Order: sequence, then C-alpha cells, then structure tokens
Amino acid sequence: MTTNVICRVKQLITSDSRWSCVLNDTHIAFIDDACFDKLATRPAVAIVFAGDGQLISEWKHWFEMPTLDFLRMPRVHRMEGNKLSALTVTIVKKDSCKVLFTSGWSLDHGEHASFSGSGAPFAKDCYVTNGCGRMAVITAGQSDPFTGGQTKFMELDTGSNNLSIMKSTLQDVIQAINERGFVMDTTNGTVTPIRDWKADTDNALRALANGELTVSAPTGHPTRAWSESEQQEFRKVLEEIAAEERAL
Repeated sequence: MTTNVICRVKQLITSDSRWSCVLNDTHIAFIDDACFDKLATRPAVAIVFAGDGQLISEWKHWFEMPTLDFLRMPRVHRMEGNKLSALTVTIVKKDSCKVLFTSGWSLDHGEHASFSGSGAPFAKDCYVTNGCGRMAVITAGQSDPFTGGQTKFMELDTGSNNLSIMKSTLQDVIQAINERGFVMDTTNGTVTPIRDWKADTDNALRALANGELTVSAPTGHPTRAWSESEQQEFRKVLEEIAAEERAL
C-alpha cells in the first residue's frame, strides 16, 4: 500500500506518505502526511522502505544514528503469533544513484527508473509518458487506493528534499489514525472519517487503538522471510557504507 520511485535520470527518489492498517477483509484504516517518512538519508546513501511499520521504525532509528551500531542491528522480519511480517529496503548511492542493495519486488523501466509498492504499475505507466518521479507517485495515487498523501522526495545530486522536519514515531502514526484517520471500503473506495465509523469493525478499531494491529506500507506482494544470504549481503553493504563514512 505504497508507491516508491527511484529515478536514475534525474537522481530523484520519491514516495507517498500513506500508512494503513487492515481492519478486515474489506476495510482498512489509514492516515496521510503523518511525518513518518518512508525515506531516510545518511551522508553517502539514501534509503527507501516499505512493509511492516514496526520493523521500519526500528530500522529508521538505527539508520539515523550518527554511527551505525552493528552489535544492535534490528530484525528484518518478525513473527507475531502465526503471522509473518517483514520489510523491504533499497539503498541508493547519492553520488551516482546506483542501487547498492535491494530486497523485494520492483518494476524497471530500462536503466531509467524502478518502481515498487502496490502503485508501481500505475507509476511506471505515468513515468514512461512523463519522465517525472513526482508525477508518477501522484498518478499512482489516483488509481491505487493504497497510495496517497503528500509526495515525499529527495534529490540526490543537490540534497534538496521535503522530508519531515518534525519526525513522528510509529506510535504517533497509530495515534494519528485513531484521531484523524479514515476508514476505506476497499470494495468501492468509499472513505469515512474514523471518528464517524460505526460498523462491525468496532473491535478492530479498539485493537488498533491498543496497538494490537499492524500499521504498514505494504508492498502489494506476499510477505516473505529474508534468506540468510540476503541478510549477509545486506550486512556487507552496510559495513561498506560505515567504512566509507569513517573515511569522509
């Protein structure tokens, strides 16, 4: 339930800002513009996230520390009861827009750009016509009900971005959903303010308020655990990033 774009031509990374939670088979609760960005940055790289909100929260905190602490690396997937949750990460070199590491599924437009998330097909179609990573996310939101809110961006060559200055936590996102979020009927796209929602999902809303439901930016594809080789490759790339930062 997200759309991420990496545009190599313009050295631009973009993402929507919608976070959501499945209430039942036909309804989701969501919030836009909650200041909990799916993009993060370090001196030499930019990072794009999707997937489980709890795991993303742990990794955002880890990535944003002044020095990467390899003794306290977060999880890349987790089990809650019988449910598997995971995250996807793409790490991009700022000076070249080269992808150093990526996990999960994506669509490519040659060497020009790549697209991930539930809105990826719509974003790619738009980009092929317009060549704009920002417009691609906006257009995806018009067709994909799980993409929305302000389009966040980072220009890798200039450093220009609109990332949130006042950063929220995952708990802030959950609180925002409960206070000013919306419920969407995914069968017809009907959206109702959560404060006005009265239905069989009341129990689900209470579970959301109690932090018992997962807030996420789902990829639109089945969740899978990371392989051991993926985790090793991920750590190797992170160690190379840390070494480069020490040399700066």
